Amino acid sequence: MPKTNSGRRSVSRRYAALAAAVVVACALLAVVAAAGLGLPFRLPHQWYLDIERAMDVAGLTSGMVIGEAGAGDGYFTLPMARRVGPKGLVYANDISTHSLSELERNSTRAGLTNIRTVVGEVADPRFPRRDLQLVVVVHAFHDFDRPVEWLVSLKKYLGPGATVAIIDRDPEQGGDSHFWPRARIEGYAAEAGYELTRAESFTGHLVLVFKPGAS
Repeated sequence: MPKTNSGRRSVSRRYAALAAAVVVACALLAVVAAAGLGLPFRLPHQWYLDIERAMDVAGLTSGMVIGEAGAGDGYFTLPMARRVGPKGLVYANDISTHSLSELERNSTRAGLTNIRTVVGEVADPRFPRRDLQLVVVVHAFHDFDRPVEWLVSLKKYLGPGATVAIIDRDPEQGGDSHFWPRARIEGYAAEAGYELTRAESFTGHLVLVFKPGAS
């Protein structure tokens, strides 16, 4: 039986919608690539973070030696590696060897040679250096089982004047109850002996920067 005009219009609309979706997806990937965020881009929409601004608030500059905890497959790691440049270094830590293997593949595809992966423990990041200038935790601190012990262990890897930046979704800006409110994060940090030095919120995120308190 030949297709009716209405049937043809329905098929045409479906093809048009599919074509539009493909165009949007390609445009998004182009924007991500142009921004230097690296691929694959798998971050849920509700976790969108202004990465450049977050790095600015954390105090990340060229040539720094940085540690990252809960690095996953490198969503924040790759932009950090680009910013610190060839004279800097990023030690990307995770307790998941699978995630670190994916991160290594992503950094190779991105042509980055200043990233070192580190397998950590629940209460100890096990960084191989004791002169880190900055440690960042992005979209991960709310999943730490022993946050106070981890922060205490972290101190031995920090150099003089080093800071720790915790970046996560803010439940008061749309994040669900899975994420920790600012007061809870600050409470854990204070219990571990850290002082808050800077706090900002934007794009639904908290960026809290701490330094070890005086002993």
